[in-house]
Amino acid sequence: MEGPITDSALEAMLQAALSRVDVRMLRETLQSVTDPRFPIAKPIANALAALSKHRDPVAMLGRAQYRAALPYAAAVLAEACLAAVIEALGEDADDPTSEQLLAAIDSVGSDYDDVIVAVMLASVAAGDMAASDLCFETLDTDERFGLTDWQKFERSESAPAEPRAVAATTVSPEQREARKAKKQRDVEEKRKRAETAAKAAEQVRLARKKERAGALVRQPAADLVAPRPPSVAPSIGRRRPILTPLQEEEFDSRDKWSAGIVHAWVRFDAPDPDEPELLGKVRPCVVVAGSETHILIRPGYSEGGVKSRDWKCVPVRHWRQAGFDQPTWIDVDAVRVPRPEEGPTGWLEPDDWNSLW
Repeated sequence: MEGPITDSALEAMLQAALSRVDVRMLRETLQSVTDPRFPIAKPIANALAALSKHRDPVAMLGRAQYRAALPYAAAVLAEACLAAVIEALGEDADDPTSEQLLAAIDSVGSDYDDVIVAVMLASVAAGDMAASDLCFETLDTDERFGLTDWQKFERSESAPAEPRAVAATTVSPEQREARKAKKQRDVEEKRKRAETAAKAAEQVRLARKKERAGALVRQPAADLVAPRPPSVAPSIGRRRPILTPLQEEEFDSRDKWSAGIVHAWVRFDAPDPDEPELLGKVRPCVVVAGSETHILIRPGYSEGGVKSRDWKCVPVRHWRQAGFDQPTWIDVDAVRVPRPEEGPTGWLEPDDWNSLW
């Protein structure tokens, strides 16, 4: 493959590898997600379980609702094969050459067929591991794995332009005007983003002030809980959050704010047709992990909105105790935001926190 390996190519290669798996084997793998050895987030486990109920799950692999779950299915399916290849590589496992990788694959060939080996290679490639590029190139060039035509699984393919002779032309006045208008739109968009960021910071400040002032008013006496120290996050009974490799490089899941509730500005998934100039709003969020300058959060959404009807979102059972002022649903996607000056205004109860993972 010429040029850098894109996320779209990795996704297509993974889907291509899984599409060659026997239907029965794939269904059994999907049903094994309840195995405690595989710490899979609840929304992903739900997607895998839903996929396993299809008569032909292989035919459903390309559907949007299942794409995020495919790396987990591949990892479970290829777990034993990957362990065997790593053992065969020994000290060369971190950075093998092509010859060493192929030799290791050949040594385990009596236990794992080419289909499972292909899924293992695609899983490593998609997982951004040390040998990711090598595994992708092996699948792209080695015909025995049957994936040299993986491009047909890409979601957005652009047909190559046919070569044609282009005569030297000058830029027309209309083209100059169009370029000028585009530059002006870009400048205006940057200005709006700056204004929105400033407005968001002010909204966060006001929201925190309101939260502190109204904490005792909005909670019935029966629901009041003993205050916790603001600088120490409770951890007993709470699972460790699941982070991606890139997130683990920047964030510490044992951050003192983990499981805390903060207010942060979150960008909209799509523009609001009623207020297209607004790019986002301040939301109550759960802190997943943190660094010295930023935190990783999962936004909260109120009852009645689109997110509260999304099967991937997780409802908060003890929302009053956590400090929310209304029933709240927590999104499955984590967002990186600057670390605020003030700490959490509340904390998720252990069972609510554990339901996120």
